[in-house]
Amino acid sequence: MAFVVALGIAAALLGVSAFSTPAAAANNVPISLYGSRAAGWGETNTTLTAPGPPLTVHVGDNVTLNLTSVDGVTHRWCIDYNNNSACGGSEPTSPNFGVALLWNFTVSNVTGTYHYRSDRTAGPGDDLAKMWGNITILAAETTPPPLLPGGENTVLIVAGVIVIIVAVIAFAAFFWRRMGKPGTPPPPPQ
Repeated sequence: MAFVVALGIAAALLGVSAFSTPAAAANNVPISLYGSRAAGWGETNTTLTAPGPPLTVHVGDNVTLNLTSVDGVTHRWCIDYNNNSACGGSEPTSPNFGVALLWNFTVSNVTGTYHYRSDRTAGPGDDLAKMWGNITILAAETTPPPLLPGGENTVLIVAGVIVIIVAVIAFAAFFWRRMGKPGTPPPPPQ
């Protein structure tokens, strides 16, 4: 009987473990930046400052940058992880843009606060003095796991497991009583 009960409990637990909670989806983060070599970056074409507006994203976010050059000069946006005032290597770097560019990237697992900038130096002057700002990359957002796998169905799952366990125990008890004790002869007919 103990074997049957253990088998029933194992089957119930395996059934519960088949439910899984999906991973939290990455956030889609739209960011609009307007840039000018003389004035810096801004969230609109009239709010340009040096440094530009602070940005905050999380590891794994899908960022869509809407980049606009308000001075007609070609720029290139990047996160300058090593603070060498140049875009390159493994740093997220947009293509060059002279008017507007819509560019997507996924935030890498490099938490901290860094400069974002344009590193273009062609033409009169350069972008290095004013076209920068701070971007803070935070750890990925997580959602706490549910008490049991299955999320909103937790109560239903627990109730189902209890019903299965009770049914297995009842069946085992009925079967054990029906079988009787081994070696006991049947009662004589009357």
